[in-house]
Amino acid sequence: MEFGQRKVGDVYDLTPEGVREIQAHDNDYNEISAPINSDKRDWRTKDIANLWIGMIVSIAVYQVASGLLVSGMSWVQALVTIILGHTIVMGVAIALGHFGTKYGMNYPMLSKLVFGPKGMIFPSLIRGVLGIFWFGVQAWIGGQAVFIIINAIYPAWSTYGFMTQFISFLIFWMMNVYIAASGSKAVKILEGVSAPILLVLSLIVIIWGFGTAKWNLHTLLNVPVLQAKGSVDFWSLFWPALSAMIAFDGGIALSMPDFTRHCVDQKSQSLGQIISAPIMTGYIAFVGICGTAGGFLAFGKEIWEPAILVGNFNSVVIRIVFSLFIIMAVLTTNVAGNLIPPVNIVATLLKGKLDYKWVAVLTAVFALFARPWDSLSSAYNLIFNVTQFLGALLGPISGLYLVAYLIAHHTDIDMVDAYKINGGRYYYTKGWNVPVIVLFLVFTAIIFISKSIEGLNFIFNNAYVYGVVVTGLVYYVYIKITQGGK
Repeated sequence: MEFGQRKVGDVYDLTPEGVREIQAHDNDYNEISAPINSDKRDWRTKDIANLWIGMIVSIAVYQVASGLLVSGMSWVQALVTIILGHTIVMGVAIALGHFGTKYGMNYPMLSKLVFGPKGMIFPSLIRGVLGIFWFGVQAWIGGQAVFIIINAIYPAWSTYGFMTQFISFLIFWMMNVYIAASGSKAVKILEGVSAPILLVLSLIVIIWGFGTAKWNLHTLLNVPVLQAKGSVDFWSLFWPALSAMIAFDGGIALSMPDFTRHCVDQKSQSLGQIISAPIMTGYIAFVGICGTAGGFLAFGKEIWEPAILVGNFNSVVIRIVFSLFIIMAVLTTNVAGNLIPPVNIVATLLKGKLDYKWVAVLTAVFALFARPWDSLSSAYNLIFNVTQFLGALLGPISGLYLVAYLIAHHTDIDMVDAYKINGGRYYYTKGWNVPVIVLFLVFTAIIFISKSIEGLNFIFNNAYVYGVVVTGLVYYVYIKITQGGK
């Protein structure tokens, strides 16, 4: 295995001899899929921390915090559920991020190693579709902020109905595509510049919330919208909500190799994630709590969408400034977490036949058909239907990746064989890793079927957790049996 790769610290570089060996066979080695050598990496702890700050200090996390309140949780219950869910998913993110840092390879290459060069079509398409779907949803949220800014300057804008909302969506869509097409350097700059701005502006939301309560913390945290609804059983709400919170970042966790491949060492990727993700999740969730409470005190109604909250202010300056905050918050999440992963997948599948910039445009076009306005029709629909649906797809895949990389391969990858299309240790059965594919299809089907069977609803309501734990455990047992307990 050492022939084609060289260890540098705790990461591996592909050697010139390794590249020549790859090119002597049918391969998918190209500018996009090639590993990033150690001397080309420049992401450290602060950079991966900034990445998570940008992705978590987001309107979507704000909305799920508000959504849990509207669904019946108290503010304490909602805060604990959100932090716990996002902390648990960090285990998946760090484990899969280990692959990206150690070998400098991206998520599509991990898919190939686990599912086979032909079997990788399953996880690639699912991750691509989910990324495009979330990109569309977030772009619609950002488009609402664009709509408010235009309407603040040109009040007649709101009189044209859905057409102007869709145009606003397209404007924000183009902003995302431009940044994604500019590559990972642009994402790093965006995260680094916007992270401190987002922290300051979100702090203003907390201050405003306190102001509506006449600077009395007790008054703020005891408004009716922050109290648990007596008609709702907490535990029946908690478990599906927890699974939804875990699944919420499940797609990003799955794609962490796309980002950690830029890290200089394992300490940077793991410490950066541990430091920022749980802390920032709690912070932005509390921002959502204060915003929801402030909205109730100021306007007398439950408002779970921040763009709608901003639109209730009479001040043009406030509407414009905080709409810009929403735009920046969505951009940092949407480009890194939702658009770049499917762009990398499409680029890898096209094997370098199309320029990266055009791949970004092509991928983003599919989001125009995601109908995000339906997904955001209610807080309940977003959290308990849409997110659980995503968890049903992401859970089994995540469990298989974890067990395959950590147990089956013991984190040891032959980089030369990884790029071969025909033959090699990752070719499996004519390009298909049959056991993995069968487990994925069977357990994904079980999760979806359980939604329609009353006695088995608990499986779908805990889709991501069930998928990771049960699918991963069964695959682990299979490996131990077939490898003779090694």
